[in-house]
Order: sequence, then C-alpha cells, then structure tokens
Amino acid sequence: MNSKQLTTKEVARLCRVSNATVKRWEEAGLIKSERTSGGHRRFRAEEIARFQRKQKLGMKLEHGDESVITARTRRRKNKDLSDSELFHSLIAGQEEEAANMLINDYLNGQSTTEIFDSSISIAMNAVGELWFEGKLSVAQEHLATRAIMSALHKLRSVVPVANPCHKLVMCCAIEGDFHELTTHLAQMTFESKGWEVMNFGANTPLYSIADEVLHHNPDLICISSTIMNDIERTSRDYKEFLDKIDRLDIPVILGGQTFEDKKLRNRFPADYYPKSFTEVGEIAENYS
Repeated sequence: MNSKQLTTKEVARLCRVSNATVKRWEEAGLIKSERTSGGHRRFRAEEIARFQRKQKLGMKLEHGDESVITARTRRRKNKDLSDSELFHSLIAGQEEEAANMLINDYLNGQSTTEIFDSSISIAMNAVGELWFEGKLSVAQEHLATRAIMSALHKLRSVVPVANPCHKLVMCCAIEGDFHELTTHLAQMTFESKGWEVMNFGANTPLYSIADEVLHHNPDLICISSTIMNDIERTSRDYKEFLDKIDRLDIPVILGGQTFEDKKLRNRFPADYYPKSFTEVGEIAENYS
C-alpha cells in the first residue's frame, strides 16, 4: 500500500465535504479506493484530482485552511536538499509515490510553477549535486530523472487545460545539453497560460531551430542550458541564430543554470533571463 495515498479525512478536506460524503462517493463508484490491511480506505491523488476537476469541486483551499498534506509539504521546503521526501522517492525510482506528492501539492493550492520552483527544483538539485560529488551513481541519476518525468506526466494529466491564447512558443535545450526536464517544465508552464508549445527537447542545434522559427514564426523562443561544454562554439552558433531570425523580431528567453552567470549573459544577449518558472509564467502572461 502506498503511504502517500490520501485518507478519507484528507479527501474530505480537499473537497470541503464530510467524511461520510466521501464514503458515499466511494460506495456509489464515483471514486475508487484501495483498502489497507486494517480495512481503511486509501485514495490515489491522481484519482481525486480528476474527480475534483470533473465535479468542479474546490481545487484550492481558503487562506488559512490546514491539512496533513499541507503541513507535510511545508516541512519538506524547510529541509536540506537531500532530506526532501520527493528526492528519496526519485532516487528509489518510486514513480507513483513521486506523482502523488506533486498532485497532493497541486490539490492543496500550489500552482504548477510553485511546484516546479520548490519541490522539483529542491529534489533534482540534490540529485545533481550528489551525482557531481560522486555520492550518487549515473544509474541513480537516470532513475531519478525517469521517475520525475513520469510523475510530471501524471501531474499534467490532472491539470485543467487553459483557455487558448492563440500564441506559439518554441522551447529547446542547446546542443550538448541532454537535460530534458527543463524543457518539459517550460512547456507545462506555457501550457498553463494557454500557449501552444513546440518542444524540441534536449541537445538541439541552434541552426535547426532557426529553420523552424523562420517556418512557424512563433511569438516567443525559450532556450535552456543547464550545462555548456563549449562556450566559444555555442556563442558563435547563438550569434548566427540571432542574425538568421533578426528580421522577425521575436523575443528570446534564456533560462537555466548556465545563464545565471552575468558575465556569460554578455555573450548571449536575450530579452529575458528568468530565474524561476514563476517568472517564465509571468512572461507568458504578459504576451498572452
């Protein structure tokens, strides 16, 4: 039995109904539950999120409301990187448990960008740092990445589709950067604001993106870089990229750890250098 599944009491608080109402829903087949060895009901967070969305039940608690999950989430934020509950689930490859944590946070009123900037960033930064220090193996890093991608897929499936704003953004990670996660988080951020997204993923040559830009004429371009092995070559490629699309006058967003270096930004001019996905969301809203 997954310890991160919701109790009847937690579901009742999330939906702002009584425990008895939750039991009636379950008995009527409106929501599914599993039973513990002691016969207690346990509900998957993904199941409750979909039920809430379908029934239009309160997806966000009033200010000051409290729940066991909210308190647990807050405690996670105050811990050291490697003490994150999500971190331990990821390196163990526990995809469903990780998904439940993210969905629980969403059900308790956190926006997707808040989840990205807090829970996911804390956990994956811990994975990266411990791998760099040789305290995690490559296999563990790959397992954690696979687990968080699976968890994100499940989170995305329960988030309501935003009204389209009829804007297009292209996202990618630069050539030589094989980190896929950042582009997916950017995609979900823009989608939450109603944007259409063309996500080219990791390790994408800029000359290839330039051709796509000229063909599709997007409203924004979002490029990420977690690691840059050849600064000289990449800066030349980036200048050629900007020259090729210059006539279209499309705003460019550069994000990721690489562009936190202010000196490096001088070699990679852009319209925006967001430090968080919350900032990316604000940019998306400004152009909607």
